[in-house]
Formats: sequence, structure tokens, C-alpha cells
Amino acid sequence: MNNIEVLKAHKRPLDIIEDIYRWAEEGFEAIPPEQYDLLKWYGLFHRKQTPGYFMLRMRISNGLLDTYQLRTLAGISRDFGRGVGDFTTRQNIQLRWIEITQVPELFQRLHEAGLTCQQTGMDNFRNVTGCPVAGMSRDEFLDARQQAVATALSLLGREFENLPRKFNISISGCRYDCAHAQSNDIGLIPAMRRVGKHLIKGFNVLVGGALGGTTPHLAEPLDVFVRPEEATALCRAILTVFRDHGNRENRKEARLKWLIWDWGMDRFRAEVMKVYGAALPPAGESQLYPHHAAPLERDHLGVHPQKQRGLNYVGLLVPVGRFTAQQLFDLADLADRYGSGEVRLTNDQNVIIPNVPDAHLSDLLAEPLLQEWSPTPSGILRGLVTCTGKDYCHFALNDTKGISLAIARELEKRFPEADRIVRINVSGCIHACGRHRASELGLQAQRVRLPDGTIVDGFDIFKGGQLGEEPRLGELVHKRATLEETVAYLSAEIGTKYHPLAEAAD
Repeated sequence: MNNIEVLKAHKRPLDIIEDIYRWAEEGFEAIPPEQYDLLKWYGLFHRKQTPGYFMLRMRISNGLLDTYQLRTLAGISRDFGRGVGDFTTRQNIQLRWIEITQVPELFQRLHEAGLTCQQTGMDNFRNVTGCPVAGMSRDEFLDARQQAVATALSLLGREFENLPRKFNISISGCRYDCAHAQSNDIGLIPAMRRVGKHLIKGFNVLVGGALGGTTPHLAEPLDVFVRPEEATALCRAILTVFRDHGNRENRKEARLKWLIWDWGMDRFRAEVMKVYGAALPPAGESQLYPHHAAPLERDHLGVHPQKQRGLNYVGLLVPVGRFTAQQLFDLADLADRYGSGEVRLTNDQNVIIPNVPDAHLSDLLAEPLLQEWSPTPSGILRGLVTCTGKDYCHFALNDTKGISLAIARELEKRFPEADRIVRINVSGCIHACGRHRASELGLQAQRVRLPDGTIVDGFDIFKGGQLGEEPRLGELVHKRATLEETVAYLSAEIGTKYHPLAEAAD
């Protein structure tokens, strides 16, 4: 077994909770460094950049939060986390600067708000993602919130506490594929199947997606169709097969895609059907819109009429996903004042205030927070997605958030008309948390040696990635570009490659 498997064999990961409470009394120095990884089963991540402190990762299924929960997280960030945090590319929230001595009170606050950080790291299933405007969009094929939340609840706990590696799931009825199904180990996408004279709504199933490492791979069709009420059981069956047969010797080859490559899709499907306990019909007809359709709808930013008459959802861009505790408090106040006491988190690190009556829109749009988190950002800033960066992640090679924001501001100066959506995804390392290989333009941080021997920040530049119809990974087009070369390359691309906002609106 690899080292992590040995660690798990010595102690069941969820049993670390007793030690966490003991270490909270004894202090950080009492924690054996070899146990750091086990704390990730309760969402606590120790980072070399912040010795003695932890990042706290939440579990927020489908990005659904009420304002009481949002204020709870804002209070934890203010009281324990120096008032800073990040929205992630999995509809999640990560808080910073948590001390082990604060964890018991922090856990109590989460429990009282109906929140949890359990099993959000290491060899567990991660946040189950979905469409952030599920139940509201006029275009959605089906509302999959119930399936996303039920699946997360079903998988949480002892039964799946020990997987060979991490596992990503998305379940969405959105026609725009805003949950990025092909980047997940399991991606459920909206589909229709005819049974006699009846048309049945449900999901087609994609499996084996993983964008990190040296062998990124987009999920492929399992060629089965599931009704909404069957979705959770199928996810459990797939996860069971992975748990029982995934590679536990080589962690670099332990993701689900490796098991599928080893067995082949036919054998994998047969094993899943055996565990599921019944044969499922072949895939139905996908209901996803073409990748190029309605670029202004795909990220759910801006003001959009809901299918509920007289109500709107308002999507706000959070630059590079970083927030302060005060901004979370302000967001909660706005959602209470103008909406229904609810917020939604997106897969592109942004936020949505739903259920805003027509009569309240102008007042909401005039609020100070919306001058910082604009519903109508430039096309350049609109498409920018980044990972955490080296200020809080020891894998990252540069400050992805700060550098990316500076690049975006420079591009805005060069293209002040801001009439094009520019999809730029930025990752700080090969783990690809910024999904750079799935974007039309992708940057992966590098250290670049200049002719005089100086080492500076830079990027590998990728081009041509996309999900949905005719999916493909971006190809490397410029290796170890300096920041100046990166800006020059992006500037050259912007002129002809992206959707004009005016045309998209028409």
C-alpha cells in the first residue's frame, strides 16, 4: 500500500475527531505532523505558508445557502479566520487562518446552522455540484437540487470514508452544462428517453473525468439513462465499485479514470449494474445546448427573469473568487432585504441572489456591494477563473489570484470597449484546480528563467479547451511564457476568437 493507505489502515479516518478535540485542548504543537492529512477528513487543511493554522473547507451541496448559514460562515471568518476566504470552482467556501484551539466552538456553530465540513478533503467524495439557478431558470430541463443534496447526504459517513482517491460528482438539469459534467468522476446531464408513447426526463451518465496531473481526461459516456429517483442509487453503485476496486498502491493512478482504463467501459458498466442490482436502459437524447449557444447565459451572471412570474435572479461577479467577512455579511443583508433569504454559489466562483421582485431590482442594483461585485462586468473579467494561489496553497507556483487580476486589468485597458467574453482559466500547478485545460484559454503557473539567470513568474499557455459538445482539452501553445509574453499572447487572441457581447445578447 502507498503511505496514505498505511495511514488509513492504522486509524479509521473519521475516528480522528476524538484527537481533534484533544489537540484543541493541548494546542497545535501536540499534533503529530504525520497526522495532518487525517484532519482533512473534517475539512482542516494545514498549509506550509501558514504554519500553525488551517484552511477550513465547507460542504455546500449544489451551492445552496440560506442567509443564517451565510452569516454563520461570515462570523467564523471574522472571529477566527482574519476575515478572508474564497469561493471555489466547486460551489464551495474555504476559510483561512483557523487555529486548532478554535475548532470545537467552530464546529458547534456549523452544527447549529445545519452546515458541515466533514469529508471535504483527501480520499472522499467532494462537494456535489449542480446548477446554481436550479428551480428558477426558464431554460432548465429539470430541477436536480433534490438529487444533488440527497446524493451528498447518502454518501456522507463511514460507508465511503475510505476511497482510493478523491471523487467529484456533478448532477444538473441545466441545459448550459454550468456544472461542468465532463470534469467530474461522475457527471449527470439532462436527457430525455422515449418509453412507448411517453417521454421520460432524466439523466445521461458520464464517468472518469479528472483534469489534474499529467494525464487529464474528460468524462466519457457510461451509456446508461437514469430517472431522477434512480440517480442517488446509481452514484452509490459507481462509488462502491471505485471503493472496492480502485488502485490503492499507486496514488498517481488511483482516480476512477484509471480503473476504467484498466477494465474497459463494458466491464466497468457491468460491474456497476451488478452492484446497482438492475439493468438500466441505454443513454437517452442529451438535452444540453450546443457549447457555443447563449454565452451570456452560461455563467448565470446578470439579471435574469425567473420562471416564477415577477421574480428575478441576479448573478454577481466576485473577482477571482476572494471575499472578506464583511462582504459576506453585506451579501446576506441584501438577500434578506431584496430576495428570499437565500443565496446560491456558482461553479465559477461567483454568487447569485434569487427571488428578487421586479419592483426591487433598481434598488438592489444601486447597492454598494454591487459596485464591487458587478452583475455586468467586462467580458474579460467575466470569464476569469483562478485557483487559490501560493499565498495559501503550497502546490501553487505563483500568486494566481493577484497576477490573474492584474493581467485582466491590463487587458481591460487594452480593450476598453470590453465587448467580448474571454474565458481564461488559471491554475497554480499541475493539479488544475482552476480547470485550465477545459478553457478556451488556460494558464498553468510556471517559474521562468530569464537569459540573465533570474527566475520570474510565468505561465504555460493552453488553447482550445471546451466542455459539452465535441469536448477537448486545451493544447499547450506557449511554454514558460513570462508575464509580459502572457499578456501579449492573450491580447493577440482576444481580437477574433470570442463572442461579442452585443451579438450574444441579440
